[in-house]
Amino acid sequence: MRFGSLFSGVGGLDLGLERAGFKCAWQAEKDKYCLKVLEEHFPDVERFDDVRGITRETAEPVDLICGGFPCQDVSVAGKRNGLSGERSGLWFEFERIIREFKPKWVLIENGGGLLSSNSGEDFRTIIQTLDELGYGVAWRVLDSQYFGVPQRRKRVFIVGSLGNASCGKVLFEPE
Repeated sequence: MRFGSLFSGVGGLDLGLERAGFKCAWQAEKDKYCLKVLEEHFPDVERFDDVRGITRETAEPVDLICGGFPCQDVSVAGKRNGLSGERSGLWFEFERIIREFKPKWVLIENGGGLLSSNSGEDFRTIIQTLDELGYGVAWRVLDSQYFGVPQRRKRVFIVGSLGNASCGKVLFEPE
């Protein structure tokens, strides 16, 4: 399965997906330091330095679009501007790309503050948008301390599967 990565950072999510057998087709990242890391570890992957430049004309179709749009405006440690904030508002670019590409799968990662941002309305916006686009949706909060990281860091993972609810099988494994 081929994927496109939005807000790639240093490629942690991409690395995990590649280790699971997926193939990265393209990445979008703005930060110059992160771009250097991506170039070193993903030398053969097409890169965009602005998510706004990704269209069906500029990037190849993929089976999965994944990423963690900036969390600063939804974070409990921030000013809580939510999806109307300059950074977290990039969710709407994520949405545009999903709408345009219509991949079979969507994987969204963000901080735990997304659940309570604007009294839950920002989270509702994302879930409702995916539903309106025809995706079955499942979400789960995972804490990094249970995955070999020596800190507590709760992250929200949202999985969407186009046309069905098989997304639940991804996040709710039997173990």
